[in-house]
Amino acid sequence: MIDLSYDFIITLQNEVLRQFGVDNLQPNQCKHLAQAILNQTGKLVSETTLKRVFGFAVTQHSFSRYTLNTLAQYCRFKDWEDFQAHYYKKTLRPSAQTDHSRWADVKKRAAAISHYTLLTLKNRCGVPFDHTVPRQYCLSHIERFLESDYAATVFIAPAGWGKSMALVHAAEHFWFGRDPVYQQDICWFINAHAAGSLLVKGFSLSAWLDNQLNLGNGENFREYFSTNTHEKGGRLVLIIDGFDELAMGADKLKMLYNKLEDFVYSNDQHPWVKVILSIRSGTWGDVFQQSTQYPAFRRYWYLGPEMDEETNTNIPLLTEQEVKSVLYNCEYEPATVRLFSESFLQKLRHPYYLQLFCQLSSTPDQSFVDENLSLYEIISKFILNRVFNSPNNTFKIKIIEKLLLLLDMGRDGLYTDKSKLLNQNADLFPAYKELLADNILVEENLSQEIMFNVKVRFAHNFLLEYFTAMHFIQQHGSELSEELVQTVINYFPQSPFRISVLKWLLRYAITNDQVKGIQYIFQQPLNTVGKAHLLEYVVLHYQQEGNHQPQLSRIFPPGYFRKNPISNFISDDFIHFKKRKMLNTLLGMAESPEDKLKIRCNLFVMALMQLDAEQCEVELASIKKLCMADETVMAMWINPYEAFLFIYEYLKFGIMNEAAREKIYHYAQCWSFPEKQPFTVSEEAVYRAICFIFLLLGDPQQLLNFTQRLFKEHPSILFNRTDPFRLMMLCWKAQAHLDTGDITSAKRINTHVERILKQYNTDFFNGRHLETLQKIIAAGIYYRESDFNKAIRAAESAMDMAQKLDFKIFSLLNYGVLNRIYQHLQMDKQKKDALQKIESIRESTSFKQALPHFL
Repeated sequence: MIDLSYDFIITLQNEVLRQFGVDNLQPNQCKHLAQAILNQTGKLVSETTLKRVFGFAVTQHSFSRYTLNTLAQYCRFKDWEDFQAHYYKKTLRPSAQTDHSRWADVKKRAAAISHYTLLTLKNRCGVPFDHTVPRQYCLSHIERFLESDYAATVFIAPAGWGKSMALVHAAEHFWFGRDPVYQQDICWFINAHAAGSLLVKGFSLSAWLDNQLNLGNGENFREYFSTNTHEKGGRLVLIIDGFDELAMGADKLKMLYNKLEDFVYSNDQHPWVKVILSIRSGTWGDVFQQSTQYPAFRRYWYLGPEMDEETNTNIPLLTEQEVKSVLYNCEYEPATVRLFSESFLQKLRHPYYLQLFCQLSSTPDQSFVDENLSLYEIISKFILNRVFNSPNNTFKIKIIEKLLLLLDMGRDGLYTDKSKLLNQNADLFPAYKELLADNILVEENLSQEIMFNVKVRFAHNFLLEYFTAMHFIQQHGSELSEELVQTVINYFPQSPFRISVLKWLLRYAITNDQVKGIQYIFQQPLNTVGKAHLLEYVVLHYQQEGNHQPQLSRIFPPGYFRKNPISNFISDDFIHFKKRKMLNTLLGMAESPEDKLKIRCNLFVMALMQLDAEQCEVELASIKKLCMADETVMAMWINPYEAFLFIYEYLKFGIMNEAAREKIYHYAQCWSFPEKQPFTVSEEAVYRAICFIFLLLGDPQQLLNFTQRLFKEHPSILFNRTDPFRLMMLCWKAQAHLDTGDITSAKRINTHVERILKQYNTDFFNGRHLETLQKIIAAGIYYRESDFNKAIRAAESAMDMAQKLDFKIFSLLNYGVLNRIYQHLQMDKQKKDALQKIESIRESTSFKQALPHFL
């Protein structure tokens, strides 16, 4: 690292760039710059050294005089001394605005060093620094600290949490920006290596500060300005970034901490001297936390309101708004970002995952970036960087394998004892510390006075899923065989965890072109939701690759979907705008008329929910051809085409086909001789359409009668708790109870649906339309119970989801509830806004029927 006495490094950098003919240097240009320097001076400065000079790599020592002399000579000066003398004279030119005070002199020295540190950290940022955003919590944390009596504060978090970038933004906000908050403060921003390189040589921070003032022997920096307060401009803030035991070594780090602690405690009489650190959680636990038992530590150190003593973290993850701001800076369109699910945005709140996502998504201007695929790529890249590419990878894998065995691949819980994991094996300690530092593993200290109890777990469940899948692959010779797949199926009960492990196996098979392995997975007896998730992953992966049809044809050869109908894979969970592209791909692979009808009906319902009349008309034409070609379908009391046509004509032209209406209202005749077999694709489409029809016609009693009769005639659907169609029918039944005044029954059903959706939320990763409808009904129930606060919260939450899904029918239904609430509470402004939004929806569709019964 740059020696702290060099005040002209930034000037030297700028002069070298001017001589080289560029405004900003990129890492790949260092090689050409080295050649230019060699050509002009006859001296070699290596590419690596230049990267250190310009902050693209961390340096743990001062620059050599040879390097500085050569760069000065490249800039047409005799040597480094001549360069400094020239620019020192320029800075001393008389000016009425020049501040010649000692405080200003130190401030200038500090700025030179700090600017270099800032440049180094910016250049090491995983994404362009101007794409990052200040973190409001960190700014508030520092502001509270500066205004307090505490002498020191610290940012504690695992690697990749964004500590360094948070300090850079804070330094620019408070001290080095265009309009800094504290313009009179002195801020020294250095890397821990810089401080460490001095302190191990015998220096102390106090002596170093004294040297910066050039007061002469025996004079003290802090005492001088405490005595001469008229010369002191503000605070002196020392920021030290990068306390890391892994990089510095435990002994060196402890020496540095001891000297730092002495300095902090000696500032008791000098409250204007402040220290700010950043440190990894593991290092904090091993070195710093030892002092927390002393009252003095808490008196001097400010840890902030977010301090978690168990995980040693005091910085929260990025807020959702901060994530979105970074995505916007990376040129993602706001419309695209709004499509991301809450679950995916929650994962992107981890700064390192957000960085990897921005790096992986090379075409951010596309209409939609599939978050499911991106998540798996982010995790894979994260593990590759932090585990497999590490010098200690052998020991890391050994620890992870031991943890998997202790957890029984997750079947025996998520935690194990640290003592069992390491078993006093000293060879594993360095690798274990790296796993903690890199946020692969997490320690939770539950120790008490009489008992040592430290638990260890994977930092995230998806890491457990990944390493579990890789464990089975390694056990079976890296070949996704039928035996391997059956082992996984038998080892884990039916659950979202098992599906996630199978997805990792799928990804491995796809990456290694093991087509047989993919086929083995789809031959297993999995539930509909599980098969749907796996099929979706395969189709999405090959869609991203471009020409997907040949690859998919290898996996699913002709005849495959006759034996394994696509209609068994597709549920109401596929009524989602993100699924449209995949459904169209599956349509090209479908072989049976029933499969094609299932897909077309889903596409029609999607277009209907979005009030897209033109797309409804396209799908309706295809549904008509499929129905006309099937005698069984045409023999139905009312077929899907007739039911959907009735909806289309009513919304488009405001007319009702009386013959179809009679059939719909006399639906019971088709159940005269009920069969207890599961209903067909055509029947399901008709049942769904009838619910929409009664809703549109404003006939809740008929809707109630229909749903009650449906569950009576088809009792088998009652036993499949996670079937999205069942839950949708239950929602319509609850809506009917609500509209007919039976609040108790509506509440009982709605509470049951809510409980199912929460319990099996992973199964319904994309099925937000069910959750949206459930919340709309809940808002109506709260309104009828006069619990208006809950009613507004539920309705506004439902509105947010409906707008993200672009389901305008739900938006109108929900606006109807909100409108009644606002009217009752005399919230005229909100009511007016709601009516304007209703009108904007009506104007956006050629379905000119105004859906009056929703309002």
